[in-house]
Amino acid sequence: MVDRRAVALQYERYKMNNLVLLRRIVMVIGRKCSRILCLLILLALTSGCNSKSLPVSPKNEIKPGGQLVYGSLQEPNTLNPFLSDLLATAEVSSLIFSSLVINDAKGEWLPDLALEVPTLQNGGVSPDGLTVKYKLRPGVTWHDGKAFTSEDVKFTWQMIMNSGVNVMSREGYDKIRTIDTPDSYTVVIQYREFYPSYLTLFKSVLPKHILEKEDINKSSFNRAPIGTGPFKLKEWHMSESLLLEANTAYYRGKPTLDSILYKVIPDTNVMLSQLKVGALDIVTNIPLSLIDQIKGVEGVQVLNTPNMIWEHVDFNLDNTLFQDVKVRQAIALGIDRQALIANVLKNSASTAVSDQSPLSWGFNSAIMPAAHNVAAARELLSQAGWQQGTDGIFAKDGRKLSFSLSVPMGNKARELAAQAISYQLKEVGIQAEVKIVDGKKFFDDLLKNRQFETAMYAWVAGVDPNNFNLWNSKKIPNRNNQYAGQNYSGWRNAEIDALTDQGIHTVDIENRKQISFRIQELIIQECPIIPLYFRHNIDVVKKTVINYQANPTPSGNLWNAWQWGFTSK
Repeated sequence: MVDRRAVALQYERYKMNNLVLLRRIVMVIGRKCSRILCLLILLALTSGCNSKSLPVSPKNEIKPGGQLVYGSLQEPNTLNPFLSDLLATAEVSSLIFSSLVINDAKGEWLPDLALEVPTLQNGGVSPDGLTVKYKLRPGVTWHDGKAFTSEDVKFTWQMIMNSGVNVMSREGYDKIRTIDTPDSYTVVIQYREFYPSYLTLFKSVLPKHILEKEDINKSSFNRAPIGTGPFKLKEWHMSESLLLEANTAYYRGKPTLDSILYKVIPDTNVMLSQLKVGALDIVTNIPLSLIDQIKGVEGVQVLNTPNMIWEHVDFNLDNTLFQDVKVRQAIALGIDRQALIANVLKNSASTAVSDQSPLSWGFNSAIMPAAHNVAAARELLSQAGWQQGTDGIFAKDGRKLSFSLSVPMGNKARELAAQAISYQLKEVGIQAEVKIVDGKKFFDDLLKNRQFETAMYAWVAGVDPNNFNLWNSKKIPNRNNQYAGQNYSGWRNAEIDALTDQGIHTVDIENRKQISFRIQELIIQECPIIPLYFRHNIDVVKKTVINYQANPTPSGNLWNAWQWGFTSK
């Protein structure tokens, strides 16, 4: 699993860019846990990955050349992807650098610098999961013409593990014992312990021949990088734009476009104005507040794509108010998710069934969330010994069914959704008082020290279902474990402990899938948290743009930019 707290903080900090879901975020995500999302996000061990192909439009529909203008609310602070968690850095660096493997728009793994995705089935992963072998693509060159080899992969790992380098995260890389390079096109990674999210590592590979003698923290490379990706940085005008030109020596062939202008426009009103006059070809992660206006812009299509950020409400299970499962289930029944999605989120979200995204191979499609049902909620409370008072609020033994719902400050949509939940629960006879809390205090104090009654916030899910850090009782933060872990609800369940422990030690994907399915069933049954919805990305793309495919995974929306182009019609 990933460090959800760090991810959540990152999301709140850059909410105008709404998602995080990119690979840098993934690294932030994976900072303190043994890992969710081991975020890292992984569709590990899938068979059949290598037969997947990237989308290509018929040649007569796309014209070669041209410059595409990509609007961003944010500017990179560096172009070394290991030194920053900014979305803009992740986006631009994904054009410049290549990965060993990459997620497509469906979350499936595709080879990139590797010739195939290593799996148990194809022999790339050993039966115990401790050895992963990558066969590299021959003939790949860096932008300066030097050959890419296995030594670059090994150097990237050594750089990350160098304590003197200010990388954002070493999660996963610190599980590696050694990397062997028996030849220029073979990388053999030996792990200290099985790391389920091994495919999420090496989302970028750096050039040894340029950086091996550099002070990487201060290197000019960070502003003028050399990669193996489809585009090369040509110019960077601070606070204005970055111009990237096509890499004619790209191993897949020259990109369709001649160049991409990554335009920095931090003001949403200016962004909207430029969209209206046709000055921008693509803008991603549009804020909810602009949706209605965007839909009125001519010549563009608005793409509403589910991402991997899910909102939920946590119960503090140490609070006696929530120790009866019927009370928790009644609260869940009292929340109308569809009304929240339609009225607050403008249909830019989809119902969350459990802790897994439908994009994950570990998602249990057989389970369904209980529908909003006020009568059923009241009946459960009655069965649990609660009686509705003259003020309409249920009470038991002189205590009202009243509690606080804490929400981190800064996300208007979430704050409005929390208020709507309060109104919905009042209809049932439950009193929930919304408390808006400073974001830093919320994540560093209120959650960490479990000083809340209920709390509403978001996690970033991954295509890999490893959620050990969220549900195992060893991950309830406390003084004895140095407050490590994100089991903030305090869920203690012997079967969950056994399942989550098995999940991080099981290599076979089918066995892991069944483990994930059972965990999701238990989440529905015991209701330690209430999954609410997965957010959507709102992207605006000119109708003349071909081959754009929104990607909700850490590979990001620029994952196939080498295929983008303009219609010939």
